[in-house]
Amino acid sequence: MTIASTFEPGHILVQAAENFQERIEEESDGDIAVEISPGGAYGSEDEIGEIVSQGGVEAHSAGSFPYFQFASEYWFFGCPFVLSDYDQLLSVLESDEMQEAHDALVENGNQRPIGQQIYRGARHFTSNTPIRTPDDVDGLNLRLPELDPWVQIWEEVGASPTPVALDELYSALEQGTADASEGGAEQISSFNLHEVQSHLSLTGHLIANGNIYINESFYQGLDETYQDLIMEVGQEATQEAAEESQNREEELIDELESEGMEIVDDVDNEAFQAEAEPAVEQLFEDTWAFDWDTVRNM
Repeated sequence: MTIASTFEPGHILVQAAENFQERIEEESDGDIAVEISPGGAYGSEDEIGEIVSQGGVEAHSAGSFPYFQFASEYWFFGCPFVLSDYDQLLSVLESDEMQEAHDALVENGNQRPIGQQIYRGARHFTSNTPIRTPDDVDGLNLRLPELDPWVQIWEEVGASPTPVALDELYSALEQGTADASEGGAEQISSFNLHEVQSHLSLTGHLIANGNIYINESFYQGLDETYQDLIMEVGQEATQEAAEESQNREEELIDELESEGMEIVDDVDNEAFQAEAEPAVEQLFEDTWAFDWDTVRNM
């Protein structure tokens, strides 16, 4: 089987695939051989998700995008200011109610996750001024991916979303096309944003996650013994990656500080939450499954 990923070698989601490869080949005595194809050789996240859905590749290591792609009404967990921390994210995604989401991913996307959701870090705010309250982002051109719920929420907070491709992020900030960005410590570090942004404000507005997803038709075609082994090894590999990512996050932030970024840790997170709340409530009413209170109690 091949595991594709749009992420580069060294990224935690590629490391998760490597963890899986090493364990599954050993524990299956070589009956299951895994090839990893990182760096977008098969395209972007949405393109790879479609290829896996059609069976062109057996699996991929990706963020939460497959749920946005194939089970979008349940993708509230991948949006800013909805969930508070990683424990809550796991609690929601492992709840009985969210089985609907996993079933929709199988039915619409012909794929299933094979482990726990991997912690990819809290997403924070980079800029050339300190960001402590929603007033500080008012009118700022904030680079965002073209994800409508994200745009809607950040507009509610007061930012002016600017769509910029990730591979153009550095130049957009350098040239002033965008004033600010948001992302995890790994993204900020790997794109050397400390060279074009002076402040990292710890807004923690979203816990990014990911998983290894396997083509459902391929999975169902396996002997039950191999199905069980894949799920067992997938759980071990993703759990290990999640722990590694959590340990590395603090180191990355320290490295960014040593590179000259000012770390702003006195952010009024409650004020940001309050500003975002009307947009989040509207999305639950118009777009997403369940309601916010139900999700909070999962």
